[in-house]
Amino acid sequence: MDIRDCFRKYRDEIPRLWTEAVYATYPFETKGVLRTVSDPFGNPGADMTQEAAKGLYDAVAGEETSIDDVRASLERFVKLRAVQRHTPSRALGVFFLLKPIMREKFAPHCATPAAVSDYLTAESRLDSLALMAFDMYMADRETLAQARIDEIRDRYAQIARWARSFKAGSLIAG
Repeated sequence: MDIRDCFRKYRDEIPRLWTEAVYATYPFETKGVLRTVSDPFGNPGADMTQEAAKGLYDAVAGEETSIDDVRASLERFVKLRAVQRHTPSRALGVFFLLKPIMREKFAPHCATPAAVSDYLTAESRLDSLALMAFDMYMADRETLAQARIDEIRDRYAQIARWARSFKAGSLIAG
């Protein structure tokens, strides 16, 4: 069996295993909700993770997907990880949790040099996708930081206006 056939054989199982590995990075009380609530509105984090798992797997497998489709399937997941309280390595390290899962499933099928080469190409695609996710993550973090700066600036401006009006009002009253 060649690697492409292996990827197709495990198309449901490997994304599910990766999703479980991602869930394992969350605190205990969050894991239960992620695993049990299947409503996308009641559990958007799980929905985003499952969507990312499918898109990531198809791209790593070398299926015919456009870069825009891959980016779209990862975008919500990366935004979610960007707003959570994870370090960047923990937020995006989840992409590399796919490698040991793939190795376990595909190693028995890598009996020929061509199969090994195809598998290593798939791992390289995963590395490239992780770098793309890092760029997306950094852009999201910059947007978040700018929003915080704007909020602080707006608060300061409002306080300054109140202080000026208070000072002007106390001069008139005094």
